Amino acid sequence: MHELGAEGIGSPFPYEEVDAVEALHGLGTPLVVCANDPPWSRLAPALPTPVAMVESWNMDLLHLEQTVTSLREAHPPDALAASTVVGIGGGTALDTAKFVAWQLGLPLVQVPSITSVDAGFTDAIGVRDGGNVRYIANIVPQLVVLDLALVLSAPAHLNRAGIGDILSCHTGLFDWRLASDAGHGAAWNDRLAALGTTLLDELEAVADEVGAVTEAGVRWIASAYRRIGAACAWAGHSRFEEGSEHFWAYSYEHRTGAHPVHGEIIACAVCALAHVQGNDPERARDIVVRSMARAHPDDIAVAEADFRVCLAGLSAFARERELDVSVVDLRPITERQVDAAWAFASSLPRR
Repeated sequence: MHELGAEGIGSPFPYEEVDAVEALHGLGTPLVVCANDPPWSRLAPALPTPVAMVESWNMDLLHLEQTVTSLREAHPPDALAASTVVGIGGGTALDTAKFVAWQLGLPLVQVPSITSVDAGFTDAIGVRDGGNVRYIANIVPQLVVLDLALVLSAPAHLNRAGIGDILSCHTGLFDWRLASDAGHGAAWNDRLAALGTTLLDELEAVADEVGAVTEAGVRWIASAYRRIGAACAWAGHSRFEEGSEHFWAYSYEHRTGAHPVHGEIIACAVCALAHVQGNDPERARDIVVRSMARAHPDDIAVAEADFRVCLAGLSAFARERELDVSVVDLRPITERQVDAAWAFASSLPRR
């Protein structure tokens, strides 16, 4: 068992770096599996047949509710009651598992197979409701399993994308300070801010390892996610690592219906919004370049017209959905800034 600190802010989820099959056999309970494929077909032959298998591909709230209803109708209550819900895969599988475990009142184990998003290490259950991202409840897993061989077998870009939800501290902290100073939202907290700053400094130091997709790089991303998850649960918010960059991504996904790899669109958005903020965008760009993350708009299929509409209208989108106050609310976005932000994002290297 590895215990990684969270800068004294909250308690990180129980965590093991171990073979996933070994860990799941060790649970000693029947499994309700929520998984992507890959990796499910690779792991399934070595595992006991699950009580139920949920193919995880849709985070729409109505779909998730129907999934839980189907599980209840298909299985006697006592068969489900003795089970553990296991999420295996990327963010969709991990958030589906959170929802299912929460609704059924069952213990949860998370097995991330890629490091593109922090969903396995955070307690908030993120869903899409009417095309919008919404967080509806919280659940703490009894265990998060990091199977290095499993993660390293994934396409490299899906692990490099892990920088997104860490790099977002760069723009998130800036937005939080602006909002707090103007009397909006959660009060500034020096300990949370120090954690965000530390994570950025560490990311800058380890960016080459992340780019090479080494064991050290993957371990560090898991360490960062654990600290972020613990801090968000402790604070009851995620202002130190979620700001205008995430809000722009939510707006883009709502407008287009597209769902790019989360960490990749967030990395792109950090660079663009750091430019809008006047907040050392070159630092963000350097980290993206050294980590070899895909963030160029063309690589993640972000069209210029959609980029512009979503940035120019971001304040209205954020207010309509009651998102936190950020730079786009406190400093009106001009057409010239939109031009410059697009040009800066488009200067990122193609991958």
